[in-house]
Amino acid sequence: MNLYSIKMRGSKEHNHISGAESIVSEKDLQNAVSVLIKRALTHSKGKSDFINIKIEEVKKEELKYIDPLYVTTLNTKNKKESYEFLYNNLLKLNINSKNAIYIIDLFKSIKNMRGAVLLDVNNLKRLEKDKLRGIRATYMDFEDSKVDMLDKQYECTDNLNKNEKLLQNTHFIEALCLSSKVCNAPNIIGEMCCSDDKNYTTGYIASKKFGYIRVKHMKDIGEDRGGRIFLYDPTIDSKYTLEDTIKYLENTKVIVKDKVIFK
Repeated sequence: MNLYSIKMRGSKEHNHISGAESIVSEKDLQNAVSVLIKRALTHSKGKSDFINIKIEEVKKEELKYIDPLYVTTLNTKNKKESYEFLYNNLLKLNINSKNAIYIIDLFKSIKNMRGAVLLDVNNLKRLEKDKLRGIRATYMDFEDSKVDMLDKQYECTDNLNKNEKLLQNTHFIEALCLSSKVCNAPNIIGEMCCSDDKNYTTGYIASKKFGYIRVKHMKDIGEDRGGRIFLYDPTIDSKYTLEDTIKYLENTKVIVKDKVIFK
């Protein structure tokens, strides 16, 4: 059966409200589109007045299969503790102290970008051509598409354990899928993200070096800021160019295997 990539972007008065995507079979296509439209109309940031839906056929031979990053949750007590943890993990990625402080400050300032900042961690130059759009990591989904979870953001059955509940959390599923793809990109050493959803305060830092670490209390309830930074180091493998990295992030079609490992 044919597969299709679906991308949704919703905005209100030209400001980004919501974006989501999935790769689904033809039989699930209609339901997936309906779910994504509902999301654009009921987002915590507001009701979209413009919704763009893009549907493309995906050939199976185009797909690249990768493993998900393993998952850890850090129960920080407040924002100060959370950002100290982020700083220490940037150091683990061999980023010097001065640059790590700059990256944290930049991360705190991001708001209303449709994509991510692509940052050279050595010279601290932003590499995305359009600073509002940013770099958009697209064309990815879990092997067993979780599109049916997109309208069940906060519904979890009481008798599930905490890891099973996480697997029913839309924010987590989408973020793990995206970060697993991003951290497999050439010369990307890690990613930092905080959701712009006012009701979701858990962010993450991710790398193939230490996995996907969920960090609580990245912001306060009600804050609408949020964004992501892709950490780029061109010295890791000189055979890959910046264009190779961007092409992978934006065009390579990736399926993340379903075997999520919690540590």
